[in-house]
Amino acid sequence: MQELLIGRSVDNLFRVDEGLRDVRRLLFSANPFIVYFFKKSSLMAATTSQTNGEVLIVGFTDSKILDSQRIEQVGRELQEITPQAIHKKYLLNFRGVSFMSSAMITKLVMLNKSCKAQGVALKFCEVSPNVLEVFKITKLNKLFDIQEGEEKAIASFDKKGWFGG
Repeated sequence: MQELLIGRSVDNLFRVDEGLRDVRRLLFSANPFIVYFFKKSSLMAATTSQTNGEVLIVGFTDSKILDSQRIEQVGRELQEITPQAIHKKYLLNFRGVSFMSSAMITKLVMLNKSCKAQGVALKFCEVSPNVLEVFKITKLNKLFDIQEGEEKAIASFDKKGWFGG
């Protein structure tokens, strides 16, 4: 999906990537009404992140994760943010995500593998019934640590197993 932008109202768009300021100056100094095409996925972050205590919480900006370019972006952002989980606690909040393609599920499996390799505990929360059904059908609900709500998921990082481990 492409958006058509006309005129001088693109200043806010360039806050996404400071490196594009010179490009904007060059393009718009010649003609302020240049028609410029952008892919929506290249302008908007696919994920959000915040910390709650020791837990890095990452969410999604899209309700449907279906487009292949967007999936690549989401996968890249999820991998790139992993080192920010300095306390080794990474919570992926699916609030608002109603659908995702099988390619996105592959990205989640890769993220899980990467987190394990780095010693990061990865948990999912607020998974919609549609997405949870796909996890169950593919038996990924046994691979992923899926919690109901964000508060319960955060608390579950500190719970000990039967033998204190």
